[in-house]
Amino acid sequence: MRKHQDIRARLTRKLLQDTLLALLAEKRFEVITVGEIAERAMVNRATFYRHYQDKYALGNSLFQEAIEQLACDLSSPLKPLSASEGEGVVTLLATSFAHIAEYSRLYRVMVRNAWFTAKMHDTLAELLGKRLSLPPRSSQNAVEGMPEELAVASLANWLISMIRWWLENGMPHPPQQMALWCTTFISSGLFQAMGIPSSR
Repeated sequence: MRKHQDIRARLTRKLLQDTLLALLAEKRFEVITVGEIAERAMVNRATFYRHYQDKYALGNSLFQEAIEQLACDLSSPLKPLSASEGEGVVTLLATSFAHIAEYSRLYRVMVRNAWFTAKMHDTLAELLGKRLSLPPRSSQNAVEGMPEELAVASLANWLISMIRWWLENGMPHPPQQMALWCTTFISSGLFQAMGIPSSR
């Protein structure tokens, strides 16, 4: 009996997650209500509240399911100091883009909704802050006076923009190619990646 109840609870939670995902393709998360979710899922509000405290708890469950694997994929330091390490970064990011492609329906609506994008940014920034080894401030390659938090936040924003562009354009390039371009930008900077001559 307990096993049957657990299966039923999992199915109901999955139904509510799928319903929210469908609604997110139509409108912003901020304007979606619990009543809309319950009505679309054909359950009563009491059933919804039996599984989730509010729409934000449901949104969090959807987000966590998507982001946990991505966070795992990005768990190695992004510091390509040698050719072999650079290849490792490409492999790491290719795995991440492959994961995003597998769950493209979910990520596509996430990057279009400000609430989810903000959560994704904070998660990526926290992860990168722990894993990305920035050069010492005394390094000749370091930008003088630039706070590490700013560098990490900028990189998180850039990665989200890259993911959004890729998804909104129908994933025109394979994960391996996107990973290679990402690594080039991370290791070389915008000007070198775009072939713009340095002014120095």
